[in-house]
Amino acid sequence: MVLPNSTITQSGVGVLACADPFFAILRRGAGIVAVKANLKAIIDALEAQTDESRAFFDPDTGEVYQVSLEMIGAAEDGEEDPDIPEWQEPEWELAKRIVASDRILPLPTKFDVDEWEIMNEFSASVEKIAVRNDLLDAIHGPGAFRSFKSAIRRHRIEQDWHDFRDQALRDIAAEWCKENDIPTE
Repeated sequence: MVLPNSTITQSGVGVLACADPFFAILRRGAGIVAVKANLKAIIDALEAQTDESRAFFDPDTGEVYQVSLEMIGAAEDGEEDPDIPEWQEPEWELAKRIVASDRILPLPTKFDVDEWEIMNEFSASVEKIAVRNDLLDAIHGPGAFRSFKSAIRRHRIEQDWHDFRDQALRDIAAEWCKENDIPTE
């Protein structure tokens, strides 16, 4: 069972957002009905993905799901009833539904959201040459992510970085919706 408006549960599955019943329902393509996508829910799902999970969007309901790759793989392999604890049963049912559906769409993976490139673009956008150079140096070599975080703290531009990153994720989510003909709020 998936609970509307829940957060990710212990099992790693949950609806990150559920379409508000008052959202306008729009016609898409050949009579396929879809609700408007909640960009914030999609962005939250992009941020929540791990090496072991994927996020999906159901254009019929507006729900965004987070499911483990292990469950998706088992569902794709056609396993009847895997030996799983009771708390993972909702995730199993969701994985089977995702695999059986040609409507539920995978969101961009964490690899599609290139954090390093976002850091690079932010670094190049900084106006102060000394700060820009320090940030660009920080993202090259071992420990690039840690070095970058230290540099933005040292230069006291954490909020600028977070605003830039938030906008980059918003752009990725909006572009994905556009590519998939999914209307947004």
